[in-house]
Amino acid sequence: MSPGTRAIIIGAVANLLLSVFKFAGGILGNSVALVADAIHSLSDLVTDVIVLFTHRIGQMPQDEDHPYGHGRAETIGATVIGLIIIITGIGVIHETWQSINEGSGKIPGLLAAIAAIFSILINEGLFHYTRRVGEATQSPSLIANAWHHRSDAISSVAALIGIVGAGQGFPFMDPLAGAIVGGMIVKVGIDITRQGVRDLMDTALSDEHTKRIHTILKAIPEVIHFHDLRSRVIGGEILIDLHILVDPEMTVTEGHRVAEIVRRNLIKAFDNIQDVLVHVDGEPDAEVEAIYPITRKELIEIARPLISELEGSILQPEIRVHHIKGKNIVDVFIKIDPKQNMEDSRDLVANVKSKLETAPQIDQARVFLDLNS
Repeated sequence: MSPGTRAIIIGAVANLLLSVFKFAGGILGNSVALVADAIHSLSDLVTDVIVLFTHRIGQMPQDEDHPYGHGRAETIGATVIGLIIIITGIGVIHETWQSINEGSGKIPGLLAAIAAIFSILINEGLFHYTRRVGEATQSPSLIANAWHHRSDAISSVAALIGIVGAGQGFPFMDPLAGAIVGGMIVKVGIDITRQGVRDLMDTALSDEHTKRIHTILKAIPEVIHFHDLRSRVIGGEILIDLHILVDPEMTVTEGHRVAEIVRRNLIKAFDNIQDVLVHVDGEPDAEVEAIYPITRKELIEIARPLISELEGSILQPEIRVHHIKGKNIVDVFIKIDPKQNMEDSRDLVANVKSKLETAPQIDQARVFLDLNS
């Protein structure tokens, strides 16, 4: 059994026992507020079922139909729990208002107060335990459920205040405390629901986290610039994608190395990053059209015949193609006869360069002598 599932089951059993205990304490101790609080604990069982269901789905691994995992289930569960907490808070306000309007002459007894104190201690303990597990497993639904335990503890505080106040001859304290605590419960529900909706809407990371990402990227010397930084949260896990600008003369393997450094540094900086997708640019996309109208294969097919027409060059030279600042640049590495003198070599290089640049598709040719044996 996973720690998350264990925490949910412990909370469900505790809520069931508490609802029975508080209901008995409310009836025998003449406390309307405690009976309402018992109903609140019983409603927690519904959220426990929701959390158990969504948490187990959210922990399922990635598959073909869900390449980003099943974390959205947890976000949906947290949002539903937030809505239930809001309704519960409104219910607490309503119950306290009803109790003052009914004007019951019964004074709550010591048993009701003991039951309320016991409920506060148990629910506060459940809050800390469940939140600790939720944060350790990055589970939004568990964290939301932890706050639901806290809301139950708060409603028990309201019941206790009402019980003590009524016993001391201040009946107005019951509805006043109930209204204040009910408002606090509603606030907790709104915060949880807002965060759930933000995640469902793929809201970006906070400004603080974004600034932290910027600092990490600026510390990597090979990254000249970065843009199109996007982030979102799925089931408590972060997904980031961005573009980095590197030296256009870098090889593919160099660019890949820089991208991997970016990816690993970001993953190390955050505990809950699922993946980072890095797109490597050799030039600013905003300044130059990223897609050039001619391919590497086509440029090589143009260059090879032009080179083979020249005397002194060897067939099948190595050719590299660059697309930089809107221009097509061709690098040619040619091998020559080792006995050929330097002046003839210079003439050959100049002839190859001149010949290649006669082609309208080639904006610049750079010719190099390959002296490797």
